[in-house]
Amino acid sequence: AIGISGGYFSHGKMFENSENDFTGLSTFEVEIEKFFKARKSGFSITYLSRKSENKPSIYIVDESRSALMINYNLMYNIVKSENKTGLYLGGFVGALFDRGKQLSRANLSFPLYTTYLALWTGPKAEYLYQMNSKITFSVGAKLGLLEFGRQTRKRDDPSLPESVQSKSETYFSFAQRTNLNLGFYITL
Repeated sequence: AIGISGGYFSHGKMFENSENDFTGLSTFEVEIEKFFKARKSGFSITYLSRKSENKPSIYIVDESRSALMINYNLMYNIVKSENKTGLYLGGFVGALFDRGKQLSRANLSFPLYTTYLALWTGPKAEYLYQMNSKITFSVGAKLGLLEFGRQTRKRDDPSLPESVQSKSETYFSFAQRTNLNLGFYITL
């Protein structure tokens, strides 16, 4: 089956001096899933994008963020109905690329970029309602429970040496990202 969904995300703060928590209705997800008895497994690709939801402050002009996530999902129907209808519980593991851009009033021509490249995993739940043999509606949620990767902060300032413009560090976070999606599956 091929699934298409969109929805809400909350992915935490990206910039230290910002009030922006980057939440909103801007996710798009495509899934290729295999249903076998009471099991659902497959791959999903999720894209999200968000501009500042807060008004510019006296320090910040604009912020934006976009992310791409590739996940492997494995879930089980806890009701075990004859068709796909039911509550599926399980988890996911995947990779993510998350990048944000911040423009400050003090230095408009030199933006600050924050980039996360990480592996993440967590629980996933989805309720499916099978309309007919080809179309199934879905409501789902996933929580990025554990995340481990590399965070890079870079300021494009040509007056600074290249070695000072970028700083990278390994990071670990717990329960920072949440996605809620509404969509449908088409059985091929």
